[in-house]
Amino acid sequence: MGRRFATAAGVALLCGVLTPAAPASAPASNPVVRENAIPGTSDWQRAVGGDIQVYGTQIGALPGDAVDLHVSTAYRYRILVYRLGWYGGAGARQLACLPACDGDEQGRPQAPPGPPPPASGPPIRANWAVTDTVRTDPSWTSGYYLVEALLTNGPAAGKVGTTFFVLREAAAPTGSQIVVQVPVNTWEAYNSWGGRSLYSFTGPRMYVVSFERPFGYLAQSPLWWEIQLVRFLEREGYDVSYQTDVDTDADPASLLRHRLVVVAGHDEYWTQGMRDAFATALADGTNLAFMGANEAYWHIDYQDGGQTIFSYKSLYDPNPVISQKTAMWREIGTPECMLTGVEQQSIAALGHALDYTVTPAGAADPWLQGTGLQAGATIAGVVGREHDVINPWPDSCIHPGLAVLFHYDGHGADQNGDAVRFTAPSGARVFASGAMQFSWALDDWRSDGTIAPVPAIDSDRVAPVDPRVQQFMRNALDDLTRPAAPQDMTLSQSAAGVTVTVAPGSDPRARGFVARVRSGTAWLPLCRGVTTCTGRPRTASGPVVVGAVELDDWNRRSAADYATTTFAKKKGLTRYGSGPR
Repeated sequence: MGRRFATAAGVALLCGVLTPAAPASAPASNPVVRENAIPGTSDWQRAVGGDIQVYGTQIGALPGDAVDLHVSTAYRYRILVYRLGWYGGAGARQLACLPACDGDEQGRPQAPPGPPPPASGPPIRANWAVTDTVRTDPSWTSGYYLVEALLTNGPAAGKVGTTFFVLREAAAPTGSQIVVQVPVNTWEAYNSWGGRSLYSFTGPRMYVVSFERPFGYLAQSPLWWEIQLVRFLEREGYDVSYQTDVDTDADPASLLRHRLVVVAGHDEYWTQGMRDAFATALADGTNLAFMGANEAYWHIDYQDGGQTIFSYKSLYDPNPVISQKTAMWREIGTPECMLTGVEQQSIAALGHALDYTVTPAGAADPWLQGTGLQAGATIAGVVGREHDVINPWPDSCIHPGLAVLFHYDGHGADQNGDAVRFTAPSGARVFASGAMQFSWALDDWRSDGTIAPVPAIDSDRVAPVDPRVQQFMRNALDDLTRPAAPQDMTLSQSAAGVTVTVAPGSDPRARGFVARVRSGTAWLPLCRGVTTCTGRPRTASGPVVVGAVELDDWNRRSAADYATTTFAKKKGLTRYGSGPR
């Protein structure tokens, strides 16, 4: 897809100076701002346990879809549905109750899982009957939705079984500025309900796992390393929506409807469709932010329409095509650092979280402006549980201009940790935090172990909220929600004036560029166009500096590209601009 010409309204937003403005506040109104203006509740923070379990048929849905639930209990219960967010600090808003907010229904025990199958056997599915259906409304905002099955009688009355689903944004030519990819594959990979997962925590690991079962104790919870990011983004009012790994695989082009794609938490398990979607998005100027660590580590395949995950987790995968084996991505020729700039090499020792130190390059980076973070400053407790590091081998992991912002010295290259940024050839910017707990510095919500079990490996030390990191994140997001600057700008002269030419781009969200010419301390209009425009500078003859900025679908302007030429003003000609007056 090519560039589209900017509207007059969009151009008007760029009539100021060409240099990037100071980090802007979030838009005054967007679906997330409007949603979080509605009063929330903290009642969702109930203890998990008791004799009740629940799972949903769908892990992802669109507003207006029905989400079927499967509940097993011998006691009476009520279904409560919450959207997670900021809501003035309450953390959630209640959207629905089944059968009613003051009612309940008699549960029925459903079949427990049978003996675990062998590693190569079929996936463990609960195969429970549908007991309840959540009918989402088209007005519901994209986000994380928590379903609680609340016991209303019996010895564990007041406790809940929980599951989650994610409402994505309805498809449109232009989506939210930011989309967060929710790592549901990793949730399920660690889920040991029925005695088996993709790990050997509870017995021999399986090659296939199913979404069609409740989350067991070791299932990865979004309340560990994701909710803090969600609360920060929504508190700050960013224009954000959410979709799952499965959604990205099913609709790879969905990433191109957004300016920035954020990967939340611990997104370890990726399909080929996901990798291809991210590679295409990066090549087309989509900015990326990897907010955890150990991302895109294992190659997986979906089966049963995305309801089942298959991963041999080894080069012994019988598939004869190396690039298709479900092993580590780095083992099949496409290391994750091709996208992220870093890759997982180390896990923090049990019961510890480690500290980042600001590097000299980081201290000088514009993203740290106004944060108070100086070279040598410590960011406490964010390096854990797993962390990533720059790996200079293979060559595909070397990104020209890559900057290390924060570093952990593990006294060995494979034990170090790095938070990095770089610019891709397309002009897209990439940030990788390199630390699974990085978002803990953004928000103070923590599980106490009753709402979502806290991994013992993380319970010894919890990273405090760091206002300096919060400001760093605002700065980074201000840049990451801008388009790339015009590429390869050249100037030429003719009788008509100065012609500005920029390289054609593939960014489907681009709306053209605006060029201005410097006159003293002022920037005066010159012309606007898609790949070229011509205008006559209102300046004296002599050297002139021309700057150009790109516009996008959200009326954000890029950083400027500059070029210089010598302008010979023709006597008697005072018109400027390439179009009619």
